[in-house]
Amino acid sequence: MTDGEAPRGSPWRRFAARAVLLGGVAIAATVAAPWVPREQVLVYRVGGGDPVRRLKVHITRDGESEPAVGTTLTGSSASFRHSVSLPNGRYTLDIAAERALSDGGVRETSLVRRVNLEGGETVLPIEDQK
Repeated sequence: MTDGEAPRGSPWRRFAARAVLLGGVAIAATVAAPWVPREQVLVYRVGGGDPVRRLKVHITRDGESEPAVGTTLTGSSASFRHSVSLPNGRYTLDIAAERALSDGGVRETSLVRRVNLEGGETVLPIEDQK
């Protein structure tokens, strides 16, 4: 061993190895982050008109042909909450709202919403379309 050369297992060498390892992990996490699923809370706010008793929702990521998630929400509320685990990004929601009419009948309205999910809560208005 010569002057200025770090001995094997020195604190400097251990520090450098850890720094390189942590830097690699940070870079890998940054690259993989957009594809990691996150909790996305969708709130469907029902507008005036006849009450909605059922929502059928299909969620498709932009660029894909098959829905990533499909669900049916039932009840009679001014809003419906739906929590899904999806990566952040652009999605198309195909929504079918089934409304109970005052004469006992049922009317189904279909609508499409394009949203950018970024984690957290996204509010989607469901307006009465006659």
